[in-house]
Amino acid sequence: MSQMSSAAKPLRLAGTVAVVAVAITPGFMRSARVLEHFGVTEENWHEAGKQDRNFLESESPLFVGRAIVALATDPAIAERSGQLFSSWEVARDYGLADVDGRRPDWGSLEIDYSQIPLAMLESMQDAIEVQAAWLELLSKRTRSFQAAFLKQPPP
Repeated sequence: MSQMSSAAKPLRLAGTVAVVAVAITPGFMRSARVLEHFGVTEENWHEAGKQDRNFLESESPLFVGRAIVALATDPAIAERSGQLFSSWEVARDYGLADVDGRRPDWGSLEIDYSQIPLAMLESMQDAIEVQAAWLELLSKRTRSFQAAFLKQPPP
């Protein structure tokens, strides 16, 4: 897990209620569209591993949902405010399993990019560039807001 900010703290409303902000990302998810792409169903999804061995480490949409529930029901979640999580990291921390009993761990997989079509790799590269640019813009705007905020006299 990585921290979005080392200074992230839960927001306090009226001095009593904590508002916690976390982010979570799934691994290689077996969504309906992905299953359709591979020509498989949730019942025979393992067969898609013949086309792309990375898919053998995929997770059902329920897996990330279980991770969200685990975080949301953790009484100590306020201590984790401001952090970015992955479904597999949360599953490790809370001992979660997917609907089929497996423990998908996309983070431990040595990804085989050789089986991914060139057009998809190019799209992934484009998406990474867009994400990086968005994060840079978000950071710039946040720093600008912070500077303006700090100039304000206290109430």
